[in-house]
Amino acid sequence: MFDSSPYTNVLAAASILIAMMASFATLLMLIKYRQYVKKAEFDLVDTIRRQQGMTLKYIKQGDHYIHTLMEGQLLEKMGLTPAMVTGKNLHQFYSKEDANRIEQAYSRAWNGEISDYEAQLNGVDYYVMLSPVKKKGKVVEVIGSGVDITARKRTEQIHEESLALKRALINSLEIGMVVTDCDMKIISINHRCCQLFRINMPIAEIVGKDLFELLHFYFQEHVEDQQEVNKIIANRQPVVNEMDRFGEQVFKRSYFPFYIDDELKGHIWALEDISERRAMERGIIETKEEAVKSNQAKSVFLSRMSHELRTPLNAILGFSQLLELEKTLTAKQRQFVDQIVRGGTHLLTLINDVLDLEAIEAGKMKMETETIRIDTVIDVCVRFISPLADSKGIRIVIEQTAADDCYVFADRFKLQQVFLNLLDNAIKYNRVKGTVAIHWDVKDGFLFVHVVDSGRGIPLSEQGQIFEPFYRSGHQQVEGTGIGLALVGQLIQLMGGTVAVESRMGVGSDFCISLPLVKAPGASRLRLLEKKAPVQLQDNEFTILYIEDNLSNMQLIQEILGTIPGIGFLSAATGAEGIELAFVQRPDLILLDINLPDLNGCEVFDRIKANPACEQTPIIALSANAIQDEIDRVLAKGFTEYICKPVDIPAFLSVVAKHLR
Repeated sequence: MFDSSPYTNVLAAASILIAMMASFATLLMLIKYRQYVKKAEFDLVDTIRRQQGMTLKYIKQGDHYIHTLMEGQLLEKMGLTPAMVTGKNLHQFYSKEDANRIEQAYSRAWNGEISDYEAQLNGVDYYVMLSPVKKKGKVVEVIGSGVDITARKRTEQIHEESLALKRALINSLEIGMVVTDCDMKIISINHRCCQLFRINMPIAEIVGKDLFELLHFYFQEHVEDQQEVNKIIANRQPVVNEMDRFGEQVFKRSYFPFYIDDELKGHIWALEDISERRAMERGIIETKEEAVKSNQAKSVFLSRMSHELRTPLNAILGFSQLLELEKTLTAKQRQFVDQIVRGGTHLLTLINDVLDLEAIEAGKMKMETETIRIDTVIDVCVRFISPLADSKGIRIVIEQTAADDCYVFADRFKLQQVFLNLLDNAIKYNRVKGTVAIHWDVKDGFLFVHVVDSGRGIPLSEQGQIFEPFYRSGHQQVEGTGIGLALVGQLIQLMGGTVAVESRMGVGSDFCISLPLVKAPGASRLRLLEKKAPVQLQDNEFTILYIEDNLSNMQLIQEILGTIPGIGFLSAATGAEGIELAFVQRPDLILLDINLPDLNGCEVFDRIKANPACEQTPIIALSANAIQDEIDRVLAKGFTEYICKPVDIPAFLSVVAKHLR
């Protein structure tokens, strides 16, 4: 048997060595692991520090939450460093109000809940999510992650401000607005709409309600309107109409569907209370109707007055003209007759002016325009007015200041009427042995004609009023009505011209009319105010029937026709008598008054023309009604001519002779 002690010792030593080597290797591995962990921790912290957001950790010590970690670029944006935060509680870098609010989220997380909060520090808005870390069911720390939401907050703020502005704008409208979705749930409504429908409910409570349910009190009374609303919605086309609310208000309702990417998203309704507008329109219509009635009454009055005045004037002027033809009159008698003619003519002119003014105001004045050489019109008017000027010792002078062959496009008779009114005023308001000067010139395509008198002048304060109807200067005691100048202004305006006045007290007045110049025509028809030459008939025998109820008018026409040889005269005082005479006597010409005691003249015309034997007989209306509408109506009936009383004897005889020939 051998001794084993040395061998045992070697084995023990080897075991110890091996154990020592193993321990050394483990120690090396542990050192390397710790270095790895430190590096990993460093890398993690560096990563956390470099992240755009923020990572934090905290624990609870006593009543405070102490940060053990806070890193990230978000921290730098807020103007903090890890050293300023680590080991600190919230109250050390937040305001008391903000710290208390954030601590509530910290507390929930420490109690095991996942919580979050939003905060702002040094102008930076951020959002933090907190997650508890538990060991053995107990929270030992909380880890949080934060992100910068400044841009989002600014966007939300802008959006909120935009919405607030839109709400303010919509609520400031006098138009009610309501927006619904496709199911008629209210998305938005303004205060005005609530007022119009008397909805006493906060808007926040209205949003989301069904429109029909909200307004059931209205649609219960207006079932047809609800059906109309459904029809409008179904058509999906913009609509503007009107609706009544219990008969108290009238709304203008506008509907617009709104789409997003061609998909219907809802409906927009706009409601405007137009009750006052409709009431005003009704008032305007009623006022207009009253004005029309008033104008019609005025026209009827003027027509009747014209008729009533013309009827006696017909006898006055007619017999006066016949007396002028008498060769046996003495000079004094001729002077009397002349005064009668002048007075009657003045009254007739006044009547015509009133009717012309009424026709212009009613828009019924007709213009027969033609190309006119201005000197021919002025010459005729001067010759016509000269006797009046001579009787007052006033000299009329035509001053040659421009070419004679100046042409205008106007109504010859109306233009003569203008110049006669101006010349008549220039003579009436002149001084004894004064002058009236007429001259014309051309400028910028217009002809300017001046009528200048040497009278007393017109005060500056009155110059703007003299063209108004019935205005007369208060200090002048001259016959007239104030119609003449008003008529001048209206007629010149209708012919495309203007009229103006310049006047100095004690010096005189200058009335100037302007009319557009035109090129000279090849020929022009002249219609002068001169009396026509006596008519001559052939040696035939003619019979004229005059149907007239006024004895003096009948006698006048008989005397006038008696001046022409070969004319037989028949008369009838009623329409029925005239019809019978026409059928029996078969006259060559019938003169017919329109206003007869039994039948209207137009009815008499129809009955006579219904007889084949009288179908071709010319019938001339001879009436004191000078209203243009009446004249047109009678001529449209088929009358051959229409002659207004008082008759101008030469013109009357010329018409009669024309139809007898």
